[in-house]
Amino acid sequence: MKELFPLFIFLLLGCSAFAQGVMEKNGKVFHLHPGEKEWNYAQAYCSGNMLYISGTVGNGDMDKAMERVYKTLELTLKKYNLDFTHVVKENLYAKDMEAVKKNQAIRKKYYGTHNPAATWVEISRLFDAESVLEVELIAEIKKTE
Repeated sequence: MKELFPLFIFLLLGCSAFAQGVMEKNGKVFHLHPGEKEWNYAQAYCSGNMLYISGTVGNGDMDKAMERVYKTLELTLKKYNLDFTHVVKENLYAKDMEAVKKNQAIRKKYYGTHNPAATWVEISRLFDAESVLEVELIAEIKKTE
């Protein structure tokens, strides 16, 4: 049992570090999950005045999937002291666009009156076959408007 204690502490500390994600490379790269490095991608990448946020996925019923996705995107934006008013472009991919339409109030809750450019596409499958929704964002760090 004593031999397992250091492993337990390592796993506990390692997992807690990722509970809110890890910022790297002077704030340019944000990893939300440890597995991102294995696939050579990041939840977010800052370049100049722009923040590029990778597709964030949701599973299950569309209402729960949308809530989870937009909460995660909100968390990522907050890591850069931003909110949804900084978003200039949204790409949304869904297995069921009618379910997205029925739950537009969830999306509106996060954007309020802000209207970024957007592309919404119905697809047959996402990387994880269980996922029903994926949303990626581009945000302007210092607003120029």
